[in-house]
Amino acid sequence: MKFTSRIALAGFAVTSSIVLAAAPALAHECVNASKPAAAGIQLIIGPTGEVAWSTPGLENRFAHGLVDPNTGEGFHGLVGFDFDGDGVVEFSTYIVGPEDEIPLLAQFNGPACRGITNVGVYFSECVS
Repeated sequence: MKFTSRIALAGFAVTSSIVLAAAPALAHECVNASKPAAAGIQLIIGPTGEVAWSTPGLENRFAHGLVDPNTGEGFHGLVGFDFDGDGVVEFSTYIVGPEDEIPLLAQFNGPACRGITNVGVYFSECVS
């Protein structure tokens, strides 16, 4: 195996392990496996947990105190995560519905790697 291939594989393995370690904390959320990660996001969370970007509408809601940028209180929508700080969204999840989640039946009712699916299922079966 070439040296560059080994480095790329090692980088992917490290990123995957970090995401998989975080999956239990996000396991009640879901992802749309059929769309690009950045499609429709309203907010990007950077590698240190800070808000790296948001839509003008969300900025307006921050300014009026309707959404707390520190806790996320009041936010409902699609959040993107940039794990490595390069400005590219690697993963996105929904914060919507009762208790900020899409009902579990909807998350588990369908194929694992197409459409809306549970985050834990997505990372264990679709990300390779």
